[in-house]
Amino acid sequence: MTSTRIPVDFPDGEFTVRNQADIAAAIARFRCSSTRGLLGGRGLTTTSLVAMADGPLRVLREVRDQVPASRVPREILDVLGKEPLLVRCSALVGPGERVWSVNQVVARADVPEPVRQSLTGGAPVGAALRSVGIAHSRTLMAVGRRPWPLGSGPAAFRAYVLWHAARPLAVVCETFNPEVVDAAYARSEVAG
Repeated sequence: MTSTRIPVDFPDGEFTVRNQADIAAAIARFRCSSTRGLLGGRGLTTTSLVAMADGPLRVLREVRDQVPASRVPREILDVLGKEPLLVRCSALVGPGERVWSVNQVVARADVPEPVRQSLTGGAPVGAALRSVGIAHSRTLMAVGRRPWPLGSGPAAFRAYVLWHAARPLAVVCETFNPEVVDAAYARSEVAG
């Protein structure tokens, strides 16, 4: 097992709730079509990364059961409420111990135990929720670039709300390794 330390942090600056037109424009800034597809996808992040990795990915996780509201961005508190909140930090690790993404899940703690286990357990969140029969959808909150937390250089990220019916379950922030998910903006974005 790798000894990667998964940081507990959230994107600064660009982590703001945006309308869908702004999010579409933020996605369009990226040069690579596969990056745009990954950032704009409404599900199956792990499946997309497995296809890119050409091999299986596993979840490396660190769970911090409850966190104080002071450690969580206001935008997340606006969606989920102030307390109690759970945090799961994880990385998707592939062949050769390469980290493909670093992820933070901030979830409501006042959910049934099967949902809680899905949000904090050792499986990809979407698959875990489906396995216990919880239908869910995603609404993108933010897309952009931020520093890669396990190295240097800009990395593509997205943040979204996971919903069950009309109830928000969690906010998820996924940051993708720039060595495998191209974080470059299109040339016109770099010049402008």
